[in-house]
Amino acid sequence: MPVIDKVAWDFAGAEDIAHRFPNLSLKYGSQVIVKENQWAVFFRDGKAYDIFGPGRHTITSNNIPLLTGALKALRIIGDIFNCEVIFVSNSQFRGNFGGQAYSAPSGPIQYQAELGFYGYLLYKVEDPMLFVVEFFGNRGATSSKDIETYIRGFINERVIDDFAHYDIFTLVKNVDETTDKVALKISDEAARIGLKIIDTLFEGVKIPEEARRFASGVGQQAMAMQYMKETAEVLPEGGGGAAGAGVGAGVGLAMGTTMARQMQQPGVPQQLVICQSCGAQNPVGTKFCGNCGKSLAPVAKMKCPKCGAEIPATMKFCGNCGSRLKPEEISCPKCKTKNPAGTKFCGNCGAKLKK
Repeated sequence: MPVIDKVAWDFAGAEDIAHRFPNLSLKYGSQVIVKENQWAVFFRDGKAYDIFGPGRHTITSNNIPLLTGALKALRIIGDIFNCEVIFVSNSQFRGNFGGQAYSAPSGPIQYQAELGFYGYLLYKVEDPMLFVVEFFGNRGATSSKDIETYIRGFINERVIDDFAHYDIFTLVKNVDETTDKVALKISDEAARIGLKIIDTLFEGVKIPEEARRFASGVGQQAMAMQYMKETAEVLPEGGGGAAGAGVGAGVGLAMGTTMARQMQQPGVPQQLVICQSCGAQNPVGTKFCGNCGKSLAPVAKMKCPKCGAEIPATMKFCGNCGSRLKPEEISCPKCKTKNPAGTKFCGNCGAKLKK
């Protein structure tokens, strides 16, 4: 391996946050040229050692004391040694993020809303030594693209984790305040990997309409009473039961009765399932929604083809790494309806699906 006399990151682009020069054979006397918006970090065996700021530096044992000490400990003696030099930009960068998250279980029925979010953040490297260790040592990054992908996933993961601590009542009433708190959490977490978050902006948080309806009620008992009233209005005079009122009204009547019984027994937890399509409440064990007829089966899961994280098949972006997803679909052999990958039974006719 030829000895390198000069190392410089002359080809840095506006979007490049770092560049790794691997497996360099340097000597005391070689030069490292660092531009005004850069740092140069000496790296070897997964560890960051000495750092050079802007300027033209001639390598001596005095200006790389940490690396020199490590070489002596390894009994590497002489003027020539092997290491890596990682250049890091101290410019400001913009990173986009977005995905889907779930709220904390809310109310007596433990309702969880699926939320969409997107935005961007402005950030820069604040601690180049820590940054190099985290990204190039611990995560094996080799390029700026690797770093951007990790940062996007890092932000998405923090947003998803933090939204899970807020119930839907809080999110609906104080969405701006909540996102401000999430932004502060992101800033604190980013400092642990050597980054400084200059600003975090949530451009949008999508809250489903059924979640807004759920959060706007005056309480679970009031919602139950309203549902019982609506059910009574669609029943024929004199009753008639499920057969007289139709399957939907029959299910609604049973649900209203269940709610009424639970209202009279405050200590009994309500066993209900929320339809993710229309927001109606259904008794546990019901396979199809009594209001809209849609399947109440749990949302199918899929694995991100890039990072392997398990996420709902309805998501368009991976909540872990931010990659765009292309969920596979399974055609029902009976009615030809398209179903998400991982579904065992058709959501339209209930027929068993082939893998």
